[in-house]
Amino acid sequence: MRLSVLLAALLAVGAGSLEAQASIVLPDKPLSPELARIQDAAFVLRDSIYGATSAAARLRRDFRATSAASLVSRAREMGRACEAIGRNVAAPRAAVHEGPGEGRFEAREQKRLLTALDELEGAAARCAREFGSLAREGQGEQVRGYGNRHTEAFIAEVRKYERALDGYFRTVGIPNRPRGAKPDPLAG
Repeated sequence: MRLSVLLAALLAVGAGSLEAQASIVLPDKPLSPELARIQDAAFVLRDSIYGATSAAARLRRDFRATSAASLVSRAREMGRACEAIGRNVAAPRAAVHEGPGEGRFEAREQKRLLTALDELEGAAARCAREFGSLAREGQGEQVRGYGNRHTEAFIAEVRKYERALDGYFRTVGIPNRPRGAKPDPLAG
């Protein structure tokens, strides 16, 4: 009898974990090839942007307490990340330019996104130039004094691009959230 009680208890405990395994996250509806190309190009650019914003955050975090040599290294990292953004802007620009823009709202959001891409490219070029010059030997105190100011304008352009991308994606029906994440029930 004790064996059957023990067996029943083990089955009851195991049933809870089996229930958790039964939940499935279904993929989003498949996108048309045109929209999938836009999404893929935008996500490659997003990864480059994450590299630059991470480098900017490390620079801002460390500017008071770190050594001058480390700040030069942070400036070099920031410059390279901005160069990567500059290299990755062309693909999403071409995909969005060829993408849907027939309706009034689609055309407005497409134009807004293309403008934001142009401005992001310019900001990335300025960022690469500025941090490229700050990344020379002996420029650590210059980075300490002016590094954060240089990152602020760049981050503002990144945020402007992200808002434009989100508006365009919402208009054409491309999900703009991590894979597998459920849609926000409060989003309209």
